[in-house]
Amino acid sequence: MENFDIKRVCCQKLTEDKIDLMDKILNEIDIDSKQLEKFIIDSQNLAFIALYDNEVIGFIYGYSLTSMDNNSKLDTRPQLFIYSVDILTEYQNKGVGSIFFQYIVDYGKQNGFSECFVITDKGNKAACKVYEKAGLRNDYDDEIVYVKKFIKNDE
Repeated sequence: MENFDIKRVCCQKLTEDKIDLMDKILNEIDIDSKQLEKFIIDSQNLAFIALYDNEVIGFIYGYSLTSMDNNSKLDTRPQLFIYSVDILTEYQNKGVGSIFFQYIVDYGKQNGFSECFVITDKGNKAACKVYEKAGLRNDYDDEIVYVKKFIKNDE
């Protein structure tokens, strides 16, 4: 990788025929290839890969969401929610994330989504920089996300 050329990074939507290229990154992010196969079958689920020399070096997945809030009367197009952004460790801080996330934003615009959004924390400065570079912005200083995880047999 000593002669890494960012111009050779290719981003695309993940299709079933590319899952066999995913082993290395799936091991790093702890996702099973069978899980991934089931995931991409559902048309509401979206997965994308960044390739370099026919090796998957980045993986982004998310969902097409339909909103029912008051603003949906104005715009009934689905929203593109990015759930996870992963770049192989050895390719981080080389511009891959910026190119890859810009691809996602362009994909959303070209495929009829009303918006693209992602959730992160302000402490993740590298991610914030990538998202802002792609044109996303956080208009609220007080945004927080509450989560309740459900564990099997949890009451």
